[in-house]
Amino acid sequence: MNEPEWYFRLFYFPILDLVISTLLFLMIRAKRMTSEGPDKKWHLYYWGRLLLFCTILWFIPFSIDTAFWLGILIILFGYFIFSLGYLAMREHPEKKKTVVNWGSYKYSRNSHVIAGKITTLGIIIIGWDFSSTIYFILLCFFFLDLIPSHFAILSEEKLNIEKFGNEYVEYMKEVRRYI
Repeated sequence: MNEPEWYFRLFYFPILDLVISTLLFLMIRAKRMTSEGPDKKWHLYYWGRLLLFCTILWFIPFSIDTAFWLGILIILFGYFIFSLGYLAMREHPEKKKTVVNWGSYKYSRNSHVIAGKITTLGIIIIGWDFSSTIYFILLCFFFLDLIPSHFAILSEEKLNIEKFGNEYVEYMKEVRRYI
């Protein structure tokens, strides 16, 4: 097999994902998403995870084939869910409640995390190659990353209970954590 060109590597997709997610956030002006969120260890985890993810993806080429287009569709679906979450986090004159329980947050307390995992899965599908050892490592990375993501969500929920009190506890009873 010929070595693919340097620009046909999955490495660039998470960087593009970060840029697009940030632009969506800024364009939609999700003002309710201004708290500092989880503590520093989760921020360090996120940036370390991104660095490791990009490192693994550098070694995975892709080609423009069926898997590429399927992955792009999955990524676009993830961005759609991101957009719905950001739209729900905008300031609404008719919705003065502190806890956002409309939009995508009516169905999932963590639709932003689900959207991130969907876009990551789309990136992985673009490089579809089950015969590659590095692709197997990438799949393992994806599934193992779900564990700390779950604990980050639990940490965020604890912060939200402290911040919003009983209103958030009631929201937790009404809406599932994931789907």
